[in-house]
Amino acid sequence: MVDIETESLYMFISILLITISFTFCLQILVIIQYLLTKGESYYRIFLGTFVINTILMIIASISILKYPSTFVAIDIKFILWLISGFILIFILFIKISTLLKIYKRTKNPEYYTINFFGKKVFAKGIIKQHEFITLLLTMPFFLLVGSYFVARLINIILYGHL
Repeated sequence: MVDIETESLYMFISILLITISFTFCLQILVIIQYLLTKGESYYRIFLGTFVINTILMIIASISILKYPSTFVAIDIKFILWLISGFILIFILFIKISTLLKIYKRTKNPEYYTINFFGKKVFAKGIIKQHEFITLLLTMPFFLLVGSYFVARLINIILYGHL
């Protein structure tokens, strides 16, 4: 029999682990945006996420050291499956937004000319280098995280467990 205090502790540590993983992903995104744009606002957001991650990790470490039995009883498979689903949606959003930017440029007459036969000939700068690198480097993560999420989802649908 699990009492209410232990159950709330499970929920607190689970939410804490999920929050840490999301803020870590946000921090990676902010670092990438800062390196691409060198904007002062991204640097401030990076410092903010650094402080938040540090505080969350200290709280998680203290709570796990204080109550180690609750950490052992947490369903890590479910937390990883939930995080992989959000990361999959995030990567999918990045890919779709990048492809939409490229598609909008294909419709802009600044990025193409019409050749002698009446066909469009696209200019060299229609796909930016960072967009190409983004699409290329996110592909392995998209495939790994997506396959994990979908495999666990099929497991839930067919067999009722992760």
